[in-house]
Amino acid sequence: MNHEFQLKLQAYLDGELAAREAKDFETQLQAAPEAQALLAELRSTRTALQGNEPECSLPETREFYWSKIERAILAEEKSVGRHTNPFTLGWLFRYWPQLSGAGAAALLLMIAALLAPSRGVWEDIENPLAESSTFTFRSEPDRMTLVWISDHTTDADEDVESVN
Repeated sequence: MNHEFQLKLQAYLDGELAAREAKDFETQLQAAPEAQALLAELRSTRTALQGNEPECSLPETREFYWSKIERAILAEEKSVGRHTNPFTLGWLFRYWPQLSGAGAAALLLMIAALLAPSRGVWEDIENPLAESSTFTFRSEPDRMTLVWISDHTTDADEDVESVN
């Protein structure tokens, strides 16, 4: 039994189907024992609810009762409107976990920047790769890569020695 059939069964029980459609549905209902069982269960539930629904009486008239509710809603809206000052710190309490995490990260970055060595220390380090060159050869059939690194300072020193 699909969902559409169950909805049509509920509409049949509530008397929402047209006369011709109700007759067609009754013929479909005769061929479906599962639908008949569901219809019987829905009918018994309906009668149980109708017979045991509690009566609720209000001490005031209906209009006065709903006007009290409306006044309470309007009073609440006015009080909420007064407390939405952007200069209050209520937003701080809402976002304190995110703000504390960002503050801790900023503090760690500041400490790292203060404790980091100055640039003068790094300028004294020599870089031997600045005076060298590389040549790379890749052979796909042999699945091999050859990297040739040549140092120009040693070549220049050898040329100076050979001239002397």
